[in-house]
Amino acid sequence: MTITARPRAAATALPPVGRAERLLLPATFATSLGNGIQLVAAAVLVFTTGESALAVGWLFIAVSVPPALLSLWFGTVADRFDRRTLCLAADLASAAAALVLPAWMIAGGEPGPVAYATAFALALLAAMFMPASNALIKERVHPSRVARFSAHYEMVLQLGMLLAASIGGFLIHFVGTTPLFVFNGATFLASAAAMWALRRAPRVESATVESAADAGPADAPLVRLGLLYALCQVMTMVSNTTLIVLVYEGFGRGAGVYGLVDALAGLGFCVAAALYTRVSGRHGQLRTAVAGGIGCALLSFVLPLHLAALLVCIPFAAFLVGLSRVGMRSLLLAAVPGHRAGRLFGAVNAAGLGLSAVMTVAVAFLADATHVRYGFYLLGAVCALVTAAVAVSLRGSGRARE
Repeated sequence: MTITARPRAAATALPPVGRAERLLLPATFATSLGNGIQLVAAAVLVFTTGESALAVGWLFIAVSVPPALLSLWFGTVADRFDRRTLCLAADLASAAAALVLPAWMIAGGEPGPVAYATAFALALLAAMFMPASNALIKERVHPSRVARFSAHYEMVLQLGMLLAASIGGFLIHFVGTTPLFVFNGATFLASAAAMWALRRAPRVESATVESAADAGPADAPLVRLGLLYALCQVMTMVSNTTLIVLVYEGFGRGAGVYGLVDALAGLGFCVAAALYTRVSGRHGQLRTAVAGGIGCALLSFVLPLHLAALLVCIPFAAFLVGLSRVGMRSLLLAAVPGHRAGRLFGAVNAAGLGLSAVMTVAVAFLADATHVRYGFYLLGAVCALVTAAVAVSLRGSGRARE
């Protein structure tokens, strides 16, 4: 297979930003921020009560395994029904679910079981939002703007999660977890408002553009490209969970330091999104994505050595995995036919969540039995080796070039 990019000259003639692009970005950011706040606050809650890495691991299982089983079906639903309506319904239901936990805590109930149940419900709804929102990109964003929009989309998606950890870390330190759960519900309402306004967004009317947007290379290795993207998800999600244990237990620090770490990671993602077009234009999208994934995995061997190493290297790790995620998303959007976009991203989400759950359990057991640093070593080794193996197989199927 040959992976090509649009000629550089075409980049100077991009159509103007459409209403859909302006609304999809804030909606995605708000939803990602809400999910991230919920996960961070719940993880801190269960860790401070259970005091083990495995307690956090069980929370991650609650938010990953069941959605992993249903994401493919949700992707099929996104290809059959109106995608904006599905996103709107997911946001409204998430807002209602997010308020259950703080209401229960204010009433004096035991937060542990309800924290797991709420996280599970929000993860199911996020599993419906994810393929539908990605399919909306294929549906409403002009093909010539997909690569640029993909960088912005990935930035707000990951920035929402990472800022959630940063904001959550600082606010937990000052006001506790209950106000964060209430704020979480407000973020979903903000996303729902953007999705409601998307109803008036102009759709692509040109038959030629519609045909180009729906088509994809007949020989595109979607399974292997999807696996590379899923590995980026594994690195991001497992490391986010394990960082809580590293900061609290490994370095003996609290929520403030954890918030600082994720703020630095957010900076790395922002820089990656800003520079992606320039970097991939010089080195190619596939090479950029593979190099970023392997580089981030290798930095997992440095992050747990010392708090100073963590603070210095976390922006570079986030920068590298950000390049990888943007590159893989752009390649997938270019390769998948429009009528299969929901199923593809649903399958990728399912694979990423399933692999993340397995890796989280393995990392948690190893961290509890030895030291949290060995969990990072395991994560880095597995992700680096698998990414390299898949990249070699892609080179064997044809020369990847820009």
